[in-house]
Amino acid sequence: MDSRIAMRPTRPQTVKELVAQAENFKFNTNIPVKHWTRAAETLYQEASFAVSDGDFGRAYMMLYRHSILVLKYIPTHPQAKDPENKKVYKALSRRIPRVIQDLEQLKPEIENAVKEWERMALSSKAETEEPSSRYEQFAARDPSLTGNAKILDAFDNQDLAVDLAQKELMRRDTARRATRQAGITDDDIMSRRRGGRWDQWDAARMGDDEDLRRQMEATRHALDSAQERRTDDDYRPTSHTYSYPSISRPRAVDYEGQTPTPSIQPSRPPKEPVAPPPKEPLHTPSLRSLPPALPQKVPLPGYAPLI
Repeated sequence: MDSRIAMRPTRPQTVKELVAQAENFKFNTNIPVKHWTRAAETLYQEASFAVSDGDFGRAYMMLYRHSILVLKYIPTHPQAKDPENKKVYKALSRRIPRVIQDLEQLKPEIENAVKEWERMALSSKAETEEPSSRYEQFAARDPSLTGNAKILDAFDNQDLAVDLAQKELMRRDTARRATRQAGITDDDIMSRRRGGRWDQWDAARMGDDEDLRRQMEATRHALDSAQERRTDDDYRPTSHTYSYPSISRPRAVDYEGQTPTPSIQPSRPPKEPVAPPPKEPLHTPSLRSLPPALPQKVPLPGYAPLI
């Protein structure tokens, strides 16, 4: 299938279809009127976004629904006469002339889009029918396709199909025996079939084909040789040669010739004078072994010597 047909845009909706889509809703008076006025405001904002995006059909549908909500349905709501709701409704009513003007400007844009789509559909349909005319032109130049040829059904003409198949097999078998008797190998046959037609294969390019064949054979030979060398290296036992360290011959050790090297010792630090501890008596008299001291003599006041 042609990609241009698969990527063809869908047909845009007409003004009549957009009006029917805008009127396809149910006005429920059980819903508060403030929700309906809010919906009308949202429709107007979405229509402005659709115009900026170039979606004129969607903008027309939303503006038309906005207008019938404001002019036809909202005034019939039981809550429309409330002071707050009446204030909001007046603001929506003042916008209606601008909405009608926008609808009149969008209408020709939608009609032109529908006409453009119909023109493109007709041109694409003509392009799909063009291959049949090209085939007829090609068939007129090809002798095998001219004339009143009739296609036979193989099921209805089984005997004829079997005869044709047998003749084709016999022809191929005869050609195969003839080539074998002529000493032509199967490789030569295949190379000739790849090079051109069987009876008129291109002799001018024979040298190029021969060079190409030689290059391919040389490349294959080089690859095979490299593979064989790599295989031989893989299976060849590797010789591990280990170099042992050399050992000197033993000889007598000369002890006299060797003089001992005096080891350098650190110098001793100077001696510092150390004071001897105080001597203690060998026998310390115990307080218990000493006799008590004699008391002092105190003269009595009324004492007089006898003599």
